[in-house]
Amino acid sequence: LTLDEGVFIRSMGTRGSLGGLSHKTADAVKVMDAFGKDIIFVETVGVGQSEVDIVRAADTTMVVLIPGMGDDIQAIKAGILEIGDVFAINKSDLDGSDKLVREINMMLDLDDHMSDWRPIRKVVANRGEGIAELVDTIEEHRAHIEGNGVLTERRTRRTRDEMMDILHAGVRRHIEHRIVDTGRLDDYVAQIKAHETDPYTVVGDVMAEMLS
Repeated sequence: LTLDEGVFIRSMGTRGSLGGLSHKTADAVKVMDAFGKDIIFVETVGVGQSEVDIVRAADTTMVVLIPGMGDDIQAIKAGILEIGDVFAINKSDLDGSDKLVREINMMLDLDDHMSDWRPIRKVVANRGEGIAELVDTIEEHRAHIEGNGVLTERRTRRTRDEMMDILHAGVRRHIEHRIVDTGRLDDYVAQIKAHETDPYTVVGDVMAEMLS
């Protein structure tokens, strides 16, 4: 796809972020949107307990699982079924695909908010089987959340979260400039080590100073 003039691909490392995405992913998505890209795919680094930042960045979240790879146990353990809007079982020609579908359905039965939307699609990606149906399902989900107002709610929450993230980063930089660059942090650490004060008292004093 890299030779397709209609496709742009940008690989980004997480740089230590625990949410499965780089901190700059949301900015990259906005750039792609401003550039006129109609469809933007965001792929996380993998499936795990902390791979949940994608929910804050995407309108539709698709969880891709593979039968016989322990994904059923991983899904239950990590709670990733709670973040999925669409579920794709890749390599569904392998043994265990039907069992995995049943297990996902059973887990979704326990989640009330999934009762009206719980599509599970079986695909074999390397042969292109089921891909068209999966794309249709993604488009159906978009129409679904547009119709019930969920899309507006998600984008409103995303904007609010983004503003709070920027605010937190700004406050952190300000405090670091005031106490780290000036060497005051080292003084505080020395006082704490000498049992002359404690971290909570220091933080309280610093916050009172910054907000005064």
